[in-house]
Amino acid sequence: MTGHTWLWTPPRSTPTSVGVGQLLRAYRQAHGLTQQQLADRLGFDQSYVSKVESGRRAIHDISTLRHIARNLALSPEDVGLAPGSMTDRRRETAPRSPAAEQAAASQRAWRLTRDHLNHHRISLARAAVRLYPETDRLGSGLLARPGWVWDTPVDIDDVTLGWHDSAEAPTIRGDEPETAGSRPLLGGGGQQNRYQRYTRAMRDLDRPTLFENRLSFRLLDIGGDGTAGPSTDNHPSLSFAHTTYFDAVDVCETVAHETAAAMAGSGLSWPALPFRARIGDPFDFTRRAALPSINTLTIRHDRGGQASFFLHRRSAGSVATAGGVYHVIPAGVFQPSGITPFHHEADFDLWRNIMRELSEELLGNPEHDGSSSSPIDYDTDEPFRSFEQARRSGAMRVSYFGIGLDALTLFGEILTVVVVDADAFDRLFGSMVQTNAEGSVVTAGPNRSVTEGIPFTHSALRRLVDTEPIAPSAAACLELAWRHRETLLGMRMRAAS
Repeated sequence: MTGHTWLWTPPRSTPTSVGVGQLLRAYRQAHGLTQQQLADRLGFDQSYVSKVESGRRAIHDISTLRHIARNLALSPEDVGLAPGSMTDRRRETAPRSPAAEQAAASQRAWRLTRDHLNHHRISLARAAVRLYPETDRLGSGLLARPGWVWDTPVDIDDVTLGWHDSAEAPTIRGDEPETAGSRPLLGGGGQQNRYQRYTRAMRDLDRPTLFENRLSFRLLDIGGDGTAGPSTDNHPSLSFAHTTYFDAVDVCETVAHETAAAMAGSGLSWPALPFRARIGDPFDFTRRAALPSINTLTIRHDRGGQASFFLHRRSAGSVATAGGVYHVIPAGVFQPSGITPFHHEADFDLWRNIMRELSEELLGNPEHDGSSSSPIDYDTDEPFRSFEQARRSGAMRVSYFGIGLDALTLFGEILTVVVVDADAFDRLFGSMVQTNAEGSVVTAGPNRSVTEGIPFTHSALRRLVDTEPIAPSAAACLELAWRHRETLLGMRMRAAS
C-alpha cells in the first residue's frame, strides 16, 4: 500500500511540463538538427515546426502526438500521452486485406500482452520462481545455485573477473520455433512472416526511450562456494565474454512475454511455456547469452547510528526491462562505456560500472553510452575521482552479496551494496536529482528531501518487500543488507522502526 506518509514518487521532469514546442526545440538542439531537418524527419512543413516551437501553434490531436513520439523514439509520457497509448485506435477508412487484418490483430495482441507484462512483472516473477525446485530459489522471485550468494558480504575488490576470448556462440537466440507465439506477425505474408527478433517488435510496436544495442559483458561461469574466509583461493569469481544487449533481451523478454501470455490465459504450466522449456536449465550459460545487471543498494549512514536507503521507480516507457517497478538505485547492465579495446580494459570492473551508474542515476549526469571515442579517466574525471577518494578513505564501502537470476526473465542479477558515511554522502550527492532518464527517485513522503532516503528499518523493509511492486533483485539486496547490517554498518541496528 502507498500513502502520503509512505513511498512517494515525484513527477518526472520531462519536457511535457513545458509543452511540446519546447520538447521539439530541446530534441532538435540535442541532436544538432535545424528546423527543416526536424520537419523532414517528422514529415511536417518547416513553418509548422517553427510555430509549434514558438508556442504560436498548440498540438492537441492525439494522433499527431503519437506520430511525433514514434518518429523521435520518445515515450508516450514525453509528449503528454498516457503510458501504453501509442497504439493508434483510429478507424481505418480503407479496407485491408485478410493478411493485413491478421497482422494488425497479432500486433494488437502482442501489445496487450506486453502491457500486461510491464504491469505485472513482480507477480509474474513470483509465479515463475515456483516452476523450479525449491532448492534453486532465492527469495520470492530469484533463482540461484548453492554458493552463489555468500555467507558474508565480500569487498568488491575481492571479486575476481575472468575473460574468455573464444567462448562458443549461444545456441538459444530467441528466434526458435517455440518463440513464434511471442513474435507478432508483420504486415502481409501469412503466418510465416513474423518478426524475427523480439527487439525488432519492441522497436516498432513498443519502443522505450532508452533502447540501444550496446556491447555488453556475457556471463559464462560463477566460481566460489559462498563461504568467505582467510583463504585467498576462495574468493568469488565471475567469467565473461562479449555479447550485445539485444542478444540477451531477445531471449529474456521473449521468455517473460511467454510467461505473461500463459498467466493471462490458461495459467502457468510447462506445456504452456515451450520456450522456457527449450531453454531448460536456467543455470547453463553456454546455451544462451546471459547478461547480468549490477544492482546496488545505496545506504546513507550517519554518526548517530541511523541509516537510510534509496529507491528508484523505473518508468516502463523509458526502459526495456524492469519497468514500472521499484528498484534499488543505481542498477545497470554490466557493459563498457564504449566499443574500443581501451573502453573494455578500463570498464571491465564492477566498481567502475557502479560508479558510472551512481553518476547517471543519482547525480543525473549524461549516460556514458559509448558515443565518445575516449575512455573515462577514473583517476581524474569527476565525480569518479571523488568517489574513489571516498572509498580509499573508508567513507564509502562497496560489497558484493552474490548473484542470482530473475525467475521471470532469466536475466543475471549481481547483488551489491554501497554504504556511505553521511558527511561523505552529503558532499558527494548533495545535488542528487529527483528524476533521471530511467525514472524517479522515491522518498518517504511528498515533503521529504530526496537525499533523506527511506529509513533503513525492519518495518520499512518488510512493508516494502511484502506489499510493494519491488524488483526481486532489489528485494534480495535489501534483505541481505538487513541480515548483514552489523557487518555493513559496524553496529547493531534495531529490529523495529
